[in-house]
Amino acid sequence: MRNERKVWTVIVVAALLLEGWALYVVSLSPRRWRPALIVKDEPAARALYDGMMGAIRQAERLSYTSFCSGPDARFSIYTVRQAKPDYFSIEVVHGLSTKSATVLGDGNDVWTFWSGGRPYLTIDDDQSSTEARSNAYVRKAMRAGPAGIARDITLFGQPFYRLILDPDIFHGHADPLEPYIDGVRSRGRNDVDDVVCDVIEVSYMQAQRTRFFWIAREDHLPRRIKEVVRLADISVAIEEWKKPLVDEEIPAKTFAWSPPEDWQRWTPPSPERFLLAGGSEAPDFTLASPGKGTISLSDYRGQVVWLCLWQVGSPACCEQMRYLQSLHEQYGDRDLAILGLNFSDDRRIVRAFLKANGVTFPTILDISHIAKRVVWGDYGNKVFDVPLSYIIDREGKVVDAWFGCEEDLQRGRDALKRAGLPAGE
Repeated sequence: MRNERKVWTVIVVAALLLEGWALYVVSLSPRRWRPALIVKDEPAARALYDGMMGAIRQAERLSYTSFCSGPDARFSIYTVRQAKPDYFSIEVVHGLSTKSATVLGDGNDVWTFWSGGRPYLTIDDDQSSTEARSNAYVRKAMRAGPAGIARDITLFGQPFYRLILDPDIFHGHADPLEPYIDGVRSRGRNDVDDVVCDVIEVSYMQAQRTRFFWIAREDHLPRRIKEVVRLADISVAIEEWKKPLVDEEIPAKTFAWSPPEDWQRWTPPSPERFLLAGGSEAPDFTLASPGKGTISLSDYRGQVVWLCLWQVGSPACCEQMRYLQSLHEQYGDRDLAILGLNFSDDRRIVRAFLKANGVTFPTILDISHIAKRVVWGDYGNKVFDVPLSYIIDREGKVVDAWFGCEEDLQRGRDALKRAGLPAGE
C-alpha cells in the first residue's frame, strides 16, 4: 500500500508541475461574488448530476485514490475503500510525509488511528495535547445517519486539503449541500487522463459555493471536482479521482483492525469545554454591522439574548437562521433579542442571503482580527465551528452554550426558559 501511495505521489506531483494551474480552470473564478454567478437549472445538466450521485449510491463496492490540492502546491492523498452496508477504510497522507491517519468502519465500530503519532488537534489544549500522542487510537460505535464519516475524518488533524465529495454518499446519504443547490448547468466536454468527461457547474446557497464536476461517460463517476468557496477571501480546491473501481473485490482484511497490545485508547475532548460556562459574564463587544454602523452586546442589556455565530455556507446554519427568524417574528423587539454574528463571509453574499431568507433580526458582519479574537478568545470557539449558540440572560450572564442545530431545538427552548422566557411552545 505504501509503495502504491509513493507511486501516486510521484505521478500527481509530476502532473502538477506539467499542467500547473491549467488543471484548475474551466473558466477563471471571479474574485468577487456577483448575482450572475448563481446558476440556473438546465435539465440535461441536472440529469448528469443525478446520474453521478446514483452511480455512487448504487455501487456495492467502491475504491479510488483521491488527490486533493490547491493553488499553493500542497496536497493530500486519500486512499478510499468502501463496501455496503457499513464498511469503509480511508487513509490520508499529507504531502510527502511518511505519516498517515486512517478511519476504518468494520460494520459495528469506527476506529481512528495514526502512524507516526497523533497530530495536534484543534480540540486539544496544553494538557490533552500531551495525552496519547503516540500509539493511540479512537474507538466508537458506528453512527447512523449522514455526516458520520465526515465527522470522523476531522480527527485526522488539520489537513492540507479535505475531500470535497462526502464519502457518506456511497452509503445512501444525500450530499449535505444538495438541498441548497441553486442550479446545474453544462460546461461542455473535457478529457481527464484520456477519459472523456462531461463537465457541469453547480452553485449552492446563491453561489456562496460553486463546484465543477468532470463526470466520466464510461461509468458516470467523477474524475475531477473543483470547488470555489467565496468567503471574505476566495478559496479554490481540487479533488481528483484516480482509477475508480466499482464492485471489484475488496479483501475483508481491509475493513478489519485491532490495536496492538501496547497501544492506548484515547477519548477526544469535546470542543464545548472551551465555551463560557453557565453563570459567567458574557464579554461585551462592539463589532461592525452589514451597514456602516456597529452593534454592541451591551445594547441589549435587560433583554434575553440568543447570540448565534454563523456562516452562509453551513447547512446547519441555514436551518438555525430560519428558526431564529421565527422567534424574532414571535417576540419582535420585546423580551428576546436575536443577534447573529458572521465573522467569515463576503459582505455581498451575506446581504443576499439575509434578503433571500427574509432574515430581519440584527446581524453582525465583521471579518476583522478583532472579531476573530472575540469568537476564538472571548467566546471559546477554538475550532471555529458553526452554528454556535449562546443564551444570555437579562443581567448579561451566560445561561447555556452549544454547537450545532438540534432537530427538536429542545436545548434552546430549555435555555430560554431558564433565562425566564418561555419560548417555542
